[in-house]
Amino acid sequence: MLVRRAVVADRDAVWPLVLELPRHDPEREAFERSFGPLLAALDTYFAVAELPDQGVVGYLLANRHLTFASSGVVCRVEEVAVLPQHRRQGIGRHLLESAEEWAAEVGARRVGLATGLSKEFYVSGGYAETAGFFTKRVEAPAAPTAAGGDAPWAPSAATD
Repeated sequence: MLVRRAVVADRDAVWPLVLELPRHDPEREAFERSFGPLLAALDTYFAVAELPDQGVVGYLLANRHLTFASSGVVCRVEEVAVLPQHRRQGIGRHLLESAEEWAAEVGARRVGLATGLSKEFYVSGGYAETAGFFTKRVEAPAAPTAAGGDAPWAPSAATD
């Protein structure tokens, strides 16, 4: 198995994995709009797990951000999905380990994630339950844009 950074050519293989995520209603159009910007975002780690002769069977999406509570950079795993027929084979664990390596490389002090499922899986990987996580859907008037125009949202370049 190979865990590697996602590339544009992985788009069609990742979509069925997104549909495996619990309690969300992903939209293909939003996925298409977001795929490229997520690949290019400097604060994002987007990896896929690939098996020989079977292609992409899992993915992980994480980002990093600054916090006061953790005294610096934190990495948050936002999404992890593995195709049902490939679960319990260590693929999710390899994806998480790759995110942990990335987090260390970018100077993160902590890796976190929110889940209501698979708690035993995360605890067995060294994660501790520290807090609850709440979400609320909000309605935006239109898809976010770079400068209020018609272009899809894209991360801004870092400047000094």
